[in-house]
Amino acid sequence: MLAAGLVWHSAYAGFSDSTTPKALPTVSTGTLTLTDDDSAVRMFTATGLKPGATATECIAVTASGSPSTVRLYGTGRSTTNGLAGQLALTVAVGTGGSSSTCAGFTTSGAAAYTGTVAAFPTDSWAVGVGSWTTTGGAPTTRVYRISYTLPASTPNSVQSGTATLTFVWEARTR
Repeated sequence: MLAAGLVWHSAYAGFSDSTTPKALPTVSTGTLTLTDDDSAVRMFTATGLKPGATATECIAVTASGSPSTVRLYGTGRSTTNGLAGQLALTVAVGTGGSSSTCAGFTTSGAAAYTGTVAAFPTDSWAVGVGSWTTTGGAPTTRVYRISYTLPASTPNSVQSGTATLTFVWEARTR
């Protein structure tokens, strides 16, 4: 009987072990701020355009915080009488100048975009133009010089036409 009790009791023997809990790594989010110097003023308001009309404006865009890539794209494009397809648009990225004047603007490369308002990339950072990167240190500023021209060869069919495009600057962390 004593032997049976020993066998029965040993059948309930088990093994156990434990480990020291591991601390989770410390994680945090980055920061990103994107501003411009235009005080929410419309970049272009033009009425009564005639073939040969042209205008140029600048805007300074500043990114600060975590390292990021900034790009420009459009939203809300609309047109009547095909004006957006005739209106030539050029975007250059550089330094110097501001929304109050393009005086002092310089660029070291080719235009970031040359085409029409109708063909300007829209609705996605992935297809944006004028890309530049920040290091995440001090704020970084780039100036965009945007020009439009209604060519002298514009057909009569665009008379009384309209064109609208909203420019969007978006920054994404790297």
